[in-house]
Amino acid sequence: MATVGDFYWDSIQHMESSPTNGDRETANKSGLIARYPVASFFILALAISWIAWSPWWLGQDGLGLLPIPGSLQVIALVNPLGIFGPAAAALIVIRATDGHAGVRRFWGHVTSLRLGPLWWSAALLGVPAILLVGVILLPGTLGSFTTDGLTEVLMIYPVQLLGIVFLGGGLEEIGWRGFAQPKLQKKTSPLVAALLIGIVWAAWHAPLFLTQTWDTPRSTIAQVLLYVVVVMGLSVIMAWVRNGSGSTLAAVLAHSSVNGSLGVLVVAFPGSLVETTNWWGLGIILAAAVVAMLTKGRLGEREVTVNAQ
Repeated sequence: MATVGDFYWDSIQHMESSPTNGDRETANKSGLIARYPVASFFILALAISWIAWSPWWLGQDGLGLLPIPGSLQVIALVNPLGIFGPAAAALIVIRATDGHAGVRRFWGHVTSLRLGPLWWSAALLGVPAILLVGVILLPGTLGSFTTDGLTEVLMIYPVQLLGIVFLGGGLEEIGWRGFAQPKLQKKTSPLVAALLIGIVWAAWHAPLFLTQTWDTPRSTIAQVLLYVVVVMGLSVIMAWVRNGSGSTLAAVLAHSSVNGSLGVLVVAFPGSLVETTNWWGLGIILAAAVVAMLTKGRLGEREVTVNAQ
């Protein structure tokens, strides 16, 4: 069992330059955040997102504790704010531990477009292919295939994908894989790090389980547990993409392509297990197991030499 001490270390992968005196002052004033950056990140990510989502899950679409209507307009406003929680948490922790210079370095890495064609393909095409393979393996799915509405949804897919990158789930990766994954795997194996993040990632969605309009199947305990397993598997895939490519952008694109292509699959296989259960993630679970075995738990991590202080 990991302890709080496992979450402590001094620097983030790819951020090795020394802070200025002003940055050191900021770090020295940080207290618990500086001592436990990843634990602080997890707590902040949950708190920021849950508070941002509160009009949704505490309003009339959720627990009904607030007189806020469960309209699409309200959800469209608060959902992106909540999704930005992990990224905001990462920036807060980096600002506290490494100052403005650390934030600039981190943001420069996140926004870097230096990504080889192999990883562009893996993120944009490979991950949807994994989903499709899993869907085909589900019993009865092929029989539900239809082309009705498929052309239309494929035509708007590029626009939808861009929307997810800038306003949707892709933003989460700035925190989960951009900050937490390289941070954690300096103290434990990349596989263990990915699974730990997967557990927190699944828990991060908890308030949405209280709403009526969130589109994830969750009617039984089995469905909830399956969702957690799928998220943990997806965390392994995202970590492999992030480590192998050396780019947070690759993880952002891969995550976005999962969300976008899942919408396409629901249209192509209406009424199937893809739409009614969380078995849409079967391909993700299988691929995560294969990646973990083939990489021996390293998940594409590159060797990093840390200079002695």
